[in-house]
Formats: sequence, structure tokens, C-alpha cells
Amino acid sequence: MPETAIQPNQASSDEQPNQSQSATDVLHFEKWLAIMGSRKATDLHLSVGNVPMIRIDGKIAPLEEEEIVSQERIQVIVDHLLTEEEKQILEKEKQVVLSRTLKKVMRFRIHVFYSRSFLCVSLRHLPENCPSLDQYPNAQLLQKVITASQGLFVISGPFDSGKTTTVRSMISEINKTQQKYIITLELPVEYIIPSDKSVVAQRGVGIDVPTFSDGLDEMHDEDVDVIMVGAVESADVLEKALTMANSGRLVIAVISSKHEVSVLEILRDLVPEEDRPRILHLLGDTLLGISNQLLLPKVGGGRAFIVSSLISTTPIKALIYEGKFGQIPNIMQTSGTSEGMITLDKALSEAVRRGEVALKDAQENAVDLNQFNMLVSH
Repeated sequence: MPETAIQPNQASSDEQPNQSQSATDVLHFEKWLAIMGSRKATDLHLSVGNVPMIRIDGKIAPLEEEEIVSQERIQVIVDHLLTEEEKQILEKEKQVVLSRTLKKVMRFRIHVFYSRSFLCVSLRHLPENCPSLDQYPNAQLLQKVITASQGLFVISGPFDSGKTTTVRSMISEINKTQQKYIITLELPVEYIIPSDKSVVAQRGVGIDVPTFSDGLDEMHDEDVDVIMVGAVESADVLEKALTMANSGRLVIAVISSKHEVSVLEILRDLVPEEDRPRILHLLGDTLLGISNQLLLPKVGGGRAFIVSSLISTTPIKALIYEGKFGQIPNIMQTSGTSEGMITLDKALSEAVRRGEVALKDAQENAVDLNQFNMLVSH
């Protein structure tokens, strides 16, 4: 839908709508949230000059029956959503990310930012229900990981692949079944996990602790069993996470990537070249495995959950030590199959053969298209 031409100087953000209009704007916003719930949408996007947009089954859809969002309306919505402290962060950083429960039962990850000098708001619905680990395709691997006394396990995938939900399922299972001290570092804290058999301390980066690196520093001498790191954004964070994972702590890290081998490439590339042999050796020693996931359009509606798994066996460790990541898929496809490993291309081909995913969608997400085509044809 074409945008309405609006210039920033048409309305000043300092102009405050009257109380009645503000209430109306908030009611419209709450109506859009209700539409999200009734249509099972995952996201709501608000930008000046467009009607509200929602995402259903991975596809953006305009709410064409709604009015175009004005600058005044979006300002009222932002004022409604943010605390004074969050407004200060927005003013300074030009964006703010937070989690909030709205309409008493719906929890959202909220991103407020500027585009062409206008405020924009994106909300992602965080489902209340938490899948149990036995519902995951690689449940056996995940169950084994959560009983490990130490090591690094990575949950990876692109944006909108359910990484946070998988981590939540793992932490919740530990919390329900084991007596552990769990600390999470998140930006922001999306799901609230009340302590059960374990003690769960969730720390918001930028609120409870300045950075991921600072959070890991503070845990160095802490009596902690399980650590969740919401992002590995620098060599400093990587080395600290590996050190913790090598010293009697289970570390679960979240990394955005396309497939399991790309996770290793991302981690390697964080480190200066002269220090890579040392870090790769530490990574090989501490890595338990990688679970990579995708959410793709499902034939007949909904979305299909595709999971590939790498397990840090002795041959995999040897290749990590030497930085020979390109040889890892061959190990996964041959001897790794009996260990429970599966490449993304293999997982995609199986989804196509089951009739869950269209061939075109699978091909668009294949790592090695020739290998995928061969697998899907057998």
C-alpha cells in the first residue's frame, strides 16, 4: 500500500492531543491488539502514513479497514506504552526495546524507534503457553543438554524462528525438574519464568546490568549452575561465555544465523585472526552442540518447524580445532546420523517428502541446493 506523503513539520511531537482524543487513540490500539489475538497474528507494525500491519503465518497483511496511522496517534500510543525512564532512553538512543504485558494477559516484545524522523512501533506477541521439550523434533538432544553439568549449547536460527521459545522451554524444564541456580541475560526479558525447584534470576541488559559482558563478569564468582546469554555480540562476550562453560557451568547461548555451520563461522569471525587458534580450541573443548531452527510456511496453513542438529562428537571437535568448518556437513551426513545429527538440507528434504513444506520454500532456505535436490529426490 503506498504511503501517504507526510512531512515531519506538519505536526510537532510537542503538540499534545486532548484527553478525549488520547483515550480514543488508546482504544484503537487496544482494538488492534484484539485483532492480533483473534487472527493469531504474531506481530503488529505501526508507522506514520500507513494503516496498521499484522503478520500472520510469516506474511505481512494490512488492516485495510483501519484508518491510516497519524503522527499524533502513534505519539499517544508510545506515551501509553513507555515509562518515563524508557522515554528518556528513547530520546537519547532513538530507540528502545522492552517487554510488557498488555490487556492483562497478552505479553509483547516492543520496539519503539524512529524512521525518517517519525516514531514507529513494532510489537511481537509472546505466547503464554510454553511447549514441553518432548514436543521438539530433537527432544532427545535437548533433554540430554539440560542435564549436562557444564559446556556451551547454542540455539540458532534467523529472525522469527522461535529461538526464544526454545530457550524458554529448556530453562523451564530445568526449573521444574532440577535444583539449580539459573541466571539469564536478556535484551529484553521477554518471558517471566517464576522460580520452581530452581532459583531463576532474569537480568535485563541495559536495565539490571549494563551489557552482556558486564553480566558475565558479575557471574564469574557467582554460585550459578546455568547461564543463558541472549546474544554473543563480541569476542569479549564469546571468551567469557566459553570460560564459564569450561568451569562447571552450563551456558545456553542464542545466536542469529542461517544454519549450524554458520554459527561456528560467526563465532570465529568475532575473534581477531591471531587469537583464533586459542579460541577455536576452547570452543571445541566446551561446545555440546548446536540446534538450528526455521519456521516456514506449512502446506495447508500455519508454519512448519524445521530443526537441524549438530552434536560435538570427537570428529566434530577435531574439525573445530582446525577451523575446517566446511567438512562438518559431511561428518553430519555420514557418521553423525547415528549420533542424532541432521543437517538443515536433510531436515528440509524430509519436510518436503512428508508434504509439510512446499519444494520452493525449502529450496529457498537450503544451504547447498545441489545436495538438497539430491536428498529430496531419493
